Amino acid sequence: MKRDRKTNALAHATRRVIDAVDRPAGGLFRRTPGAASRPRGIALMLTLITVTVLSAAVVEFAYSTRVNLNLSVNSADKLRSYYLARSAVNLSQLLVSFQFALQSESTEAGRGQDSDEMAQLISRAVRRSNFQLYQYVPLLMQTFSSGKLQSPVGGVNLTEWGVEGFGEFAGDFTVEVIPEEGKVNLNQFAVEEVNEKDLQQLCSMVVDPAFDPIFEQKDKNGETLSRALVLSRIIDFIDLNTTAIELTSDCTIRGQGGDEMRPYESGDDQPKPRNAKLTHIAELYQVPGVTEAFMRTFAEQFTVYPVGRPNLNVATLPIFYSVLCRNVTIPPGMSQSGNVSAYSLCTQSPQVQLEVLYMAMALDGIREFFSDPMSVLMAYVGGTESSLLPSASKGQTVAFLSVSQLPLFINDLKQDPALMAQFLTYSPSYQQMVSENPQMLIDPINPQFPQWTIEYDRTGLMRSVSSQTPTIYRMKAVGNYGSSRTNIETVVDFGKTIRRLPDEKLLTEDIDDDEQVKDLKEALRELRETIPKGRVLYWSEK
Repeated sequence: MKRDRKTNALAHATRRVIDAVDRPAGGLFRRTPGAASRPRGIALMLTLITVTVLSAAVVEFAYSTRVNLNLSVNSADKLRSYYLARSAVNLSQLLVSFQFALQSESTEAGRGQDSDEMAQLISRAVRRSNFQLYQYVPLLMQTFSSGKLQSPVGGVNLTEWGVEGFGEFAGDFTVEVIPEEGKVNLNQFAVEEVNEKDLQQLCSMVVDPAFDPIFEQKDKNGETLSRALVLSRIIDFIDLNTTAIELTSDCTIRGQGGDEMRPYESGDDQPKPRNAKLTHIAELYQVPGVTEAFMRTFAEQFTVYPVGRPNLNVATLPIFYSVLCRNVTIPPGMSQSGNVSAYSLCTQSPQVQLEVLYMAMALDGIREFFSDPMSVLMAYVGGTESSLLPSASKGQTVAFLSVSQLPLFINDLKQDPALMAQFLTYSPSYQQMVSENPQMLIDPINPQFPQWTIEYDRTGLMRSVSSQTPTIYRMKAVGNYGSSRTNIETVVDFGKTIRRLPDEKLLTEDIDDDEQVKDLKEALRELRETIPKGRVLYWSEK
């Protein structure tokens, strides 16, 4: 009631004000007696102004409300997409961890007097198959998001089989799991003196003439780049000394001297040599002479993690080219000359370059073909052969079961041009080369290759690579919900425990240890055996 009275009083007061404003004023503005009496229109003007102001306020309020609603929806979608990507990473870590659990269990099952014949059979099968579970992660991820187990020969709806919880959520996620072991660790140059073998490995990666345009440029100081110049600057950026290294065109160390700061601009805010281990490959952008073209071509071939020798099952063309180039057998007539090396043959002989290139692309094609489990399955199901290469094992599911298969596969490819042409087509590098140079296309019906004139050092090939199960994986997960997308990239080392623990040698009991120290060491040893593995080395969210 009080509110109504106040409203009515306000309405009457407003009306009186409008009437007073509309009433003619006295004095100079008084109407003459003969003038016609007519309204001045002030009330209508005030009404229009009021309506205009209120309309603008209402429109602004509606717009602000809609913007806030969209912001809230986008924020909620962003949060959901983040947790979808996070779930993809967690599930990937869980699936990859099964690889090591399976290997450990199979090893234990095949040992001891209590193991039966079946356990020993399974143990031998797991070890010999070199089974890599990470290759099946993308396929299994589809099951979590769709609720269906898909394969080229059919699909299974898990809900119809009574399995619940799969695919019963909005949004989706994908993940890519890439082992780091197929790359070259640049942090091996974080030393006082560079190892010649490590240097040869790096140089052989970039020796292919197809990479000439990358190095036929000038840096910001106007100096013409070369392979030796760019690689020497990369090494100077990482090594622990402050002395510049000078490389020859044959990738040997001519000497050390001068200031490695010379190519860098002066100023406190300008990049300087790190002289320490890299934390991310993107730091190479700070090196003078490292161009966008260089990073686009080679960034995926480098790593900053201790991966050891390149793994054949995840290596790419530059790695295969480097391995082959370093192990070319020098012909007897040339071996007497001390200036001839395998690397110099790869850089100076067009015939050797072409042979190494074709062989490296064919090996890259073998690796690419076996990286897709479904392609391998369809090859076995649709074909009559139990092995896909003459020297491969029956039912082989990975490219290389052991390093001894590398020289065997090279001989298989040399002896069968059709087989080589077949695997060439799977190589991404060959496909790109043909798209840019159609004249390089090999006819699969009647393949013509150059005459094979070079041989490779069998022992050197096997010592240069590895085929063991990778332990360091890069996981790239994407979560989608509504219009929001979250990208998470992480690197996980399954060779290390989640948390850091004292070294095993430090946990060995000593005669002088008191009871409390002995109990602590025993507890830490037990924890070391039970704590899960999978330490996160890198994490990035976008």
